[in-house]
Amino acid sequence: MRIREEIREDVAVLTVSGALMDGPEVAAFHSRIKQLILGGINKVVVDFSRVKWFGSSMLGVLTSSLITVRKEGGDMRLAGVTKRIESIMMVTQLSGLFRTLDTVDRAVASFMTQPPEPAPQEDE
Repeated sequence: MRIREEIREDVAVLTVSGALMDGPEVAAFHSRIKQLILGGINKVVVDFSRVKWFGSSMLGVLTSSLITVRKEGGDMRLAGVTKRIESIMMVTQLSGLFRTLDTVDRAVASFMTQPPEPAPQEDE
């Protein structure tokens, strides 16, 4: 898997490409999300327009990554999702968890019109 990163104001756009199947290669994605958080970026758009298929490991990593950014008061939006990937997300009932938009530009712009909810506060 290859991950190309572009920062647009305060939103990271991660364009993923390659064969995103099961296995250890998908762990790099969550590591990249953690690096972004450490760098102060908690709004992420993932561009899947160059991906035709991925396996259950990627679904797990996407879900973990979403939880990571939301804990930091951010959110993750998906763009360029193919019909095959969309069907995987519907079958696994994860489609309602992610905001999916047609294009990267719309996904980035959505952070202005639909900002992330604040991070949950822990009881002290």
